[in-house]
Amino acid sequence: MSRASLSRLVGLCAPSLAIALSLCPAAFADIASWNGEYAITFIVGPKSGTSQAAGQSEVQYTDTYGFRSNCTGGTCTATIVSGPAPRNSTVPQPIQFTWDGSSWNQVSDFQWDCMMPDGTIQWNPAHAEVRYTPQPDGSLSGTMHTDIASGACQGTVEMNMTAVRV
Repeated sequence: MSRASLSRLVGLCAPSLAIALSLCPAAFADIASWNGEYAITFIVGPKSGTSQAAGQSEVQYTDTYGFRSNCTGGTCTATIVSGPAPRNSTVPQPIQFTWDGSSWNQVSDFQWDCMMPDGTIQWNPAHAEVRYTPQPDGSLSGTMHTDIASGACQGTVEMNMTAVRV
């Protein structure tokens, strides 16, 4: 391609790029930041999975958490800096998410509190992977996939969550 052809091509494309950037600035903004107070709603819709825990009813609830993000050395992280302690005390603290280019991800190992038919709790080792994906309206859509390694609740549990800025 000649210099003149290349110059014409760049000249034709530049206005289109400028228009695209002006129409959707959020898509090109600092998307790898998760800062401020967010209302996290847990158990949005029915749970699913192979564990008996997936079929046990739970009440949807919302807690408000403060997030602070930081990008250093090519890695962006968001840390929960305020809010209530997890309802399950075996969840490791602090809770920190890592940006993968499209979602905030967090992995943890903890003890699942398996509700037994008689109302007692059996604690089982579990591994959870949480993913929050930013939505066009500024909220985040979340999923939590948990593998429960043993015990009465052995199997998987999938649940949806949301995060909305308050």
